[in-house]
Amino acid sequence: MTHQHQVPGEASGPGAVAVGSNHGIISTGDAATIDNRTLHLPAEAVRAPAEVPAPPGLNNLPAPRSAVFVGRDEDLARLGAAMDGGGAPTVVHGLGGMGKSTLALHYAHRHLGRCNPVWWVPAETPDGITLALADLAAHLDPYANLTATTSAEAAAWATGWLQSHEGWLLVLDNAEAPDDVAPVIGPLTTGQHLITSRRATGWHHLAQPLALRTLDPDASADLLMRIIGEPGEPDDGPDDGSDDAPALAELAAELGHLPLALTQAAAYIQHTAITPASYLARLRRYPARMFAASATDNHERTIARVWQLTLQAIAARDPLAVDILRTFAWLGPDDVPRDLAEALHDDPIAIDEALALLHAYSMITLTPRTFTVHRLVQAVARTPDPADPHRAEQTIGTARRRAVSLLVAALPGDPLFNVAGWPRWRELLPHIEALATRVAPEQDDEHTDAIWRQTSAFLQSEVRLDRAVALAERSVAACERLRGPDDPFTLASRSILGSAYRSAGDVVKAVPLLIRNRDDCERVFGAAHEETLVARGNLAYLYGVTGNLDLATELHSRNLVDCERLLGPDDPHTLSSRSNLASAYREAGDLGRAVPLHEQSAAGYERVFGPDHPETLTARSNLAFAYQLAGDLGRAIPLHEHVLTTRERVLGPAHPHTDLARELLTNARADTPR
Repeated sequence: MTHQHQVPGEASGPGAVAVGSNHGIISTGDAATIDNRTLHLPAEAVRAPAEVPAPPGLNNLPAPRSAVFVGRDEDLARLGAAMDGGGAPTVVHGLGGMGKSTLALHYAHRHLGRCNPVWWVPAETPDGITLALADLAAHLDPYANLTATTSAEAAAWATGWLQSHEGWLLVLDNAEAPDDVAPVIGPLTTGQHLITSRRATGWHHLAQPLALRTLDPDASADLLMRIIGEPGEPDDGPDDGSDDAPALAELAAELGHLPLALTQAAAYIQHTAITPASYLARLRRYPARMFAASATDNHERTIARVWQLTLQAIAARDPLAVDILRTFAWLGPDDVPRDLAEALHDDPIAIDEALALLHAYSMITLTPRTFTVHRLVQAVARTPDPADPHRAEQTIGTARRRAVSLLVAALPGDPLFNVAGWPRWRELLPHIEALATRVAPEQDDEHTDAIWRQTSAFLQSEVRLDRAVALAERSVAACERLRGPDDPFTLASRSILGSAYRSAGDVVKAVPLLIRNRDDCERVFGAAHEETLVARGNLAYLYGVTGNLDLATELHSRNLVDCERLLGPDDPHTLSSRSNLASAYREAGDLGRAVPLHEQSAAGYERVFGPDHPETLTARSNLAFAYQLAGDLGRAIPLHEHVLTTRERVLGPAHPHTDLARELLTNARADTPR
């Protein structure tokens, strides 16, 4: 910084310096020469930083962007405790739009009476930090600023002042990297530093981290209501929003309780005089436009713009990180298994570094086994926007297909009988459900169809029948459109759908579907094919459920003979046929045939699947019930007790099959003579 002033051309008294004979800065106590020009300064003007007191109440704090500040009392208390701890500086970190700067600004305003000066430093770049400190020097001592030839010298003078004084508060806002602020705060130990940053990592040597989270649901709704209801809002009569609490709660959840998104939405609602429900409908139909919409002149403070800048910074360092973010925008936001991301690249270290970079920028939260993505980050990342180079429609379509491929590859085989794979199914299920809501049915392909079909089968084993039906219906629709009505996958999907209808008690839909499927399988595959046997067994089971026991027994008997001949005595389909025939005899009251078949069935399942397999436990439960009906409570009750104890251990105490075992045991004990 160069200052030029018109000054006299000769020395004016003792100690003065004549212009024209010197170069640089010469301090004499009452004058200085700058660029060959002499400034006449008071005798006390040029002083060491330690000798300069701060003017009372010195601060440069901007006013809060909004008078509405809710839901952060606990965070302010945490921040206050950290700042008053007397340790390292505190860095408030979190996702862009989380409200880090707002929290720091409110904290700083509340400490104007306790600290002096309180100085706000825009810390996005090192140059910005230098200019803010030079400005502090000018306000502390304008003469020091005049005698500095560059902003760096003025900033150094300010740093010297901070080193030699106590009781000040320096807020470095939106620091891009720890290395940018380290030269400033490293040598300063006499005051307080508060840093805000999107960066979550790398601060361990410099500052104590304080993670800022989203608002809780009540605070989110309160924030929306306070902004929408600011003074000056017109009275809209019955539609003035007084009954909008459910819509506000739904909108807040859709926005992931992120303060910037909530503020952006509320300002738009107030500005356009629409209802929260209308905003939510627009958000779902036109997400790109609503993410970019601003009801103020500050178009830089929108979700789309804030995260576009973040993605640019990430992409410049590691394009793979942006690919990961776009891909996992299609799955559930919480507890995404890291191994899914590791399948994206042959180099695990490259994946580690990409995930670490996303975590460093607070775009994800990373743990050793999983990571979490804010749902609104996902929504933006999977929404095409021609104005954003990172969200081109083709690029987002590629990410969707990549997410589908990852899930298909991760599915455990044989969802009905592979019990060892069930924990993995439960781990993946939230992400399958999220994918089902985010991929439109018309976008279904062979890969999504495979996911829906297999997941429906697993959900039937979990007795989650509404979702099992919905996914099976979607699989059938996709198969018929993509493969035709007679394709083996179409017939398999219909079989699973018929079973789901039956399990859900919808026999009106189940009967014609399973009859059609049996007939189609016999026509396409022949009477002695595995798929035909499965279709016939499903229909026979349905006949038993609906009370047509003679027909059920006839079909089950035929199926058992064919399964033993074609598949062998220990094939799962053979075991199922034997168990179903035993149950049909039992329901018909023919316990003489039912009990021996149930005993064979229980022994067969234990031999093939092991003693703790859910199908083995079901076979034992059926046997115990048959003993009970035959009056053999001495064998029935211990077997019911064993089934209950094992199901509590294997399936958990609240599983529907465990509840059934508990009920059967209670009924058996009630049959015991007193």
